[in-house]
Amino acid sequence: MTTPPRTDGGAPLRAVFLDVGDTIMRPNPSWEHVYAMAFDEFGVTVEIEDLHRALREAYRHGGWGMEEGFEPSEETSFQRTVEIEAAAIAVLGLEPMPDAFYRRLHEMFLVTSHWHVFPDAYPALAALRERGLTIGAVSNWVWNLPELLHALDLVGGFDFIAASARIGYEKPHRRIFEWALEKAGADPDAVIHVGDHVGADVEGARAVGISAVLIDRFGRHAPAGVPEGVPVITTLDELIPIVDGRLGVRAHV
Repeated sequence: MTTPPRTDGGAPLRAVFLDVGDTIMRPNPSWEHVYAMAFDEFGVTVEIEDLHRALREAYRHGGWGMEEGFEPSEETSFQRTVEIEAAAIAVLGLEPMPDAFYRRLHEMFLVTSHWHVFPDAYPALAALRERGLTIGAVSNWVWNLPELLHALDLVGGFDFIAASARIGYEKPHRRIFEWALEKAGADPDAVIHVGDHVGADVEGARAVGISAVLIDRFGRHAPAGVPEGVPVITTLDELIPIVDGRLGVRAHV
């Protein structure tokens, strides 16, 4: 029998934190397609490939992951996304869009049919619950994440939801992880955080002493880009043996 990979020195595991985007779910069929539908409603045709490039550039230079905090309010959340989306529109060389466009785009990302929940998410959350662990969603997300997770029948899988828009800090900032630790009532070495981004999820978690697991569903990460000792999984099914390895340590202490 293969021994599950260890994620730290073997402290008793009490909680698991999970990123949301590309960890639990993704837009259906993609971020770009939802944007394209919104543009189409306003009489603007944009190629998917161009949207992909513009959105990546806008988010790379936008406010996500900013070092300072921000006001945790619904309007601030909306205005921050507008700034990044307006930057993407500028990259595309389009004329500025009206406020109604951004409001409509916001609405479209709340439609459940515009989201694909990975099939392994529901059973993995149930398996973590069966093991008596505290489960938290820790995600760089807009204000309405709790409502979206509720609509997708996911909210019951979590004990708390740390959406950056409601915390006022974004991963990799240590404060969002500290907020989650406070909600979980757990020390950092008793927690595993799972996410798809090396900087935000892996390095952000490890900076506060939380063990990290990188989920790479789409083969985006070369081994050389993953910090040494960080397990890499491709589905949440593969998380359970890692969790059981930690729980096995506790059972024999």
